[in-house]
Amino acid sequence: MEPVDKFGEQPQTCSVDGRQDLVTEPVTWSPRLGAHLEAARVQAGLRRIDLANRLGVSEESVRLWERGTVQPSEEHLVRLIPMLAVEAAAWSTPADDTDEEAPPLARRLQEERAERGLTQAAMAALIGAPQATYSGWETGRTTPSPQYVEVLADLLGMTVEAVEELAANPFEVDWESWPPFGQLVGRRRQALRLTRAAVAAALDVSPRTVANWELGQRRPAPAQLVALAELIDVPVTQLIATLPRRLAGSALGDLILTRQRELGLRSADVARMVGTTEPTISRWVNGHSRPLAHNLDRLAAALRLSPHQLREAVEA
Repeated sequence: MEPVDKFGEQPQTCSVDGRQDLVTEPVTWSPRLGAHLEAARVQAGLRRIDLANRLGVSEESVRLWERGTVQPSEEHLVRLIPMLAVEAAAWSTPADDTDEEAPPLARRLQEERAERGLTQAAMAALIGAPQATYSGWETGRTTPSPQYVEVLADLLGMTVEAVEELAANPFEVDWESWPPFGQLVGRRRQALRLTRAAVAAALDVSPRTVANWELGQRRPAPAQLVALAELIDVPVTQLIATLPRRLAGSALGDLILTRQRELGLRSADVARMVGTTEPTISRWVNGHSRPLAHNLDRLAAALRLSPHQLREAVEA
């Protein structure tokens, strides 16, 4: 059998344990599958734009597939599965993919769509609603207008009253037992009706990463703190104040780290602006050395502080 170009035209089959199986079952896309797609693309030495060009789609489409926020069309799935040699075990959505934080109606719609093996576009077409409208219901951003409640009742096998009750329940985030940072983010998400999945999509991270931030298991990077503060509409200084204090080796180090977080800067960014190296910045932060006068002025400019403020910290 002649070898087939890995990224050329392929038949509608998928290789599993040496067998060629027809792609007949509907595929439910998920962030896990998106991650699998990205890993396979990188391993093949392809950029997103390369894969996009081969499939005749935009680079943005490939990016959304890899994030798991948009499902490829059936035509593209037929080509992607054998192209990327995805094993059958990877093409299943685990039970915990449903967003447990979504409002009751949103969760019920997610479950129904998963059971039917449909995309959001297919579900929207089934009830005669625009996809954007249906997506708003499933993510909890909006609730259906009266004209769609009866249609949804038929779709879900429920009474109109039961659907109305599901839609009326508020969006809730159980943040009371979380650490201070998580409590602040959780309260703001509840007020803005933002699920973890919505925050993750806006910040280009996974929902698990957002959960780790809220539960105190990880800290957002400086740039992520700035973006998160903007998303949930709180001052970045207020957000930073709730983080566990990570003491540096000196008062100057505390000031540097605080301003880095407030400005969304990495140590490498500060080093570049000062004209020094990242290890040198680390020594200043940990109190192992002090910046010379000319570096102190450059550091003040990089951190948008006055040289006087830095000198006070050096002498503290």
